[in-house]
Amino acid sequence: MVHSVGFYAVGVPFDFYRMHRAMDKVVKIKDPLRSSILLVKEGILYKAEKWYQGCLEAMAGQDLAICHSADIAGQEAAIKRNLPWISVSYCPGFVKTAENAPHPVPNLGKPFNTLAWRLVEWLMRKQVDPLFNEFVTSIGGKPRRLFGLDGMYSPELNLIAASPHISSPPRDFPIKHKFTGPWFLDEPDYELPPDLLNFLDRGSPPVIITFGSMGGTKSVETTKLLVEAVQRAGERAIIQAGWGNLGLDKAPETIYFVGFVPHAVLFHRGCCVIHHGGAGTTASACRAGVPSIIVPHLATDQSYWGLSLYKLGVAPRPLHRCGMTAKRLAKRIEAVKSSNFMADRAKTLGRKIQVEDGLTTAVGLIEEFAANRNLAVH
Repeated sequence: MVHSVGFYAVGVPFDFYRMHRAMDKVVKIKDPLRSSILLVKEGILYKAEKWYQGCLEAMAGQDLAICHSADIAGQEAAIKRNLPWISVSYCPGFVKTAENAPHPVPNLGKPFNTLAWRLVEWLMRKQVDPLFNEFVTSIGGKPRRLFGLDGMYSPELNLIAASPHISSPPRDFPIKHKFTGPWFLDEPDYELPPDLLNFLDRGSPPVIITFGSMGGTKSVETTKLLVEAVQRAGERAIIQAGWGNLGLDKAPETIYFVGFVPHAVLFHRGCCVIHHGGAGTTASACRAGVPSIIVPHLATDQSYWGLSLYKLGVAPRPLHRCGMTAKRLAKRIEAVKSSNFMADRAKTLGRKIQVEDGLTTAVGLIEEFAANRNLAVH
């Protein structure tokens, strides 16, 4: 599939070795704030000035900028260029609302939630804002408040590429935040490899395992743990390599190792999906109408999605990567396989998400935003 979209490279070449080393550190952290600080240092602000300069050049002569909510360098470039800008986020759990507590604090009512948000804001001002503002001021930008919360969103429009059927917007949700539904890029011409088709046809629907962009230096150890968990549960499995290079030189007959396969083509062929809880993978698993088993590697949005699916009844309680053992994972596989309730809830949720058209909704909101400002956006 070919898409006629211009491309301008920014930043520095991706360093897989550095990413794997950073992932080894972050998977050991269960505290969301500590996890976020490490991600800020190792990812968002790593050589951010070069990223900023690239964005500044790319935005020359443009009418509108659309930036990820964590793309502070891109946002600052838009501000420098005096461009109107829209932010895009994938997790509503970081939007302040009295009806919801900040993740992972339990919701104990509006008065408690308000106090909890104040505490989180205080922590953000003390520990996160200085990290970002050191960069922002170094490029001549104006310091901001509450990075990680409201400070990372466009002051005018933030698109949330998530399904309201998975995370329902509370009544006091700020008006600038708009749920669009998930953004899917389907590949209708893709055909499953013959060997994979043969594996699927040889038995019952397998467990699908994918950790996506979650890396680390212990790919063999992780793969062996996953294989043992599947075998303990008496199931078959398809394990995608992902950025973590999961796989072994020799696979048991009940396990199939594979590289890239589109989620939309594969997930509905399984009995459940074990994944890291990334926003895109979570949405894809839900759209496929099968239960999830979420293994958060990051104690931020991934654990949020894990708890969200658990509350919806389409997944067991999430199992953080640092606490994952073959025995614990096998028990969750067995729990999912024995639960008709979970399977039925997943099918119902899947039907709701299948009729959402997040991309069309997002395009409509962007065009409306542009039209209100007489911008030439097509």
